[in-house]
Amino acid sequence: MALVCLTFPAALLLTSGYAAATPTPEYPLDPAAEAASKVYPGEPVPQSRSMASAFVGVPSDYVYNTKLKPVARHDYCTSAPDSYFAADFRGPCARHDMCYDRADAAGTNYTACNSALRTDMITNCIYAYGTSGTALQTCKATAEIYWAAVTVTHLD
Repeated sequence: MALVCLTFPAALLLTSGYAAATPTPEYPLDPAAEAASKVYPGEPVPQSRSMASAFVGVPSDYVYNTKLKPVARHDYCTSAPDSYFAADFRGPCARHDMCYDRADAAGTNYTACNSALRTDMITNCIYAYGTSGTALQTCKATAEIYWAAVTVTHLD
């Protein structure tokens, strides 16, 4: 996910094309990412047990590669934190990275990818904090900030 400070020139991230993320001997599947895709982070908080939401995890075929060029991608949430306390954002960010790869390959814009990022982050906020409360609201606000930063950085 290419998330940068809003004051950073977005043109640097938009200048060139397709970033492949296929495992290679130099950049194999990251064992931590592969393991994270199989880890269920435990029981939801008590207020959400009756309505436990889904959890958006890291896809097992995600290639974690912080040196991918020409764009910052395949590094979970890039320069932003990978979580909001108990809400794990690695899965939504990894899926967002992979969606950008597919959009680049198809020559389409990132609108659907950015919308899915917002939805997936909010899903993990609900998983972590239940369906109401201050922690949920601040987590959702954090997800909105991530979404806004990504959307502004990658204007269609």
